[in-house]
Amino acid sequence: MGLSAVGIHVNWEQIRADSSVKQVIGERAWERLYKFTPPWFKEPKTFRDLINRKDSDCLQIVKEETDNGKLEYYRKNGLTDTSFCAFGNHNCSFVLLGDGNHRFLDCAYLIDTDKRNFAPEIEKTSVDIVRLDNFDQVIEPTKIWPNWK
Repeated sequence: MGLSAVGIHVNWEQIRADSSVKQVIGERAWERLYKFTPPWFKEPKTFRDLINRKDSDCLQIVKEETDNGKLEYYRKNGLTDTSFCAFGNHNCSFVLLGDGNHRFLDCAYLIDTDKRNFAPEIEKTSVDIVRLDNFDQVIEPTKIWPNWK
């Protein structure tokens, strides 16, 4: 169909038993999420880049999320699910957010543009980061970004 993928495919069976998981909570977790990359677009971009630049990619997602009612949902209800999961390469210099991409972008965008206060939700935020020595086998980033290096 030529459409971009929604979410990511994870080769769970490729995750080694000796892979480590680090959990980060609260404001520290929220700040880390800005450094992570969603599985979207032609090239990897961190959430910080997307939000700070408000480029066409970010605005496209914001429009989709506005059209489907998600931004209004978060305006009214706050961040109702504060748990996130991410996958990092061997030294976590690159981390792909595996669960919660739209939730995070929506709320971060509302914080940035509407000056929304999500402090109570941010305090409850947790992110589990699975560190993978075989990141390219588990995530297969060339399926997300054909020019992956």
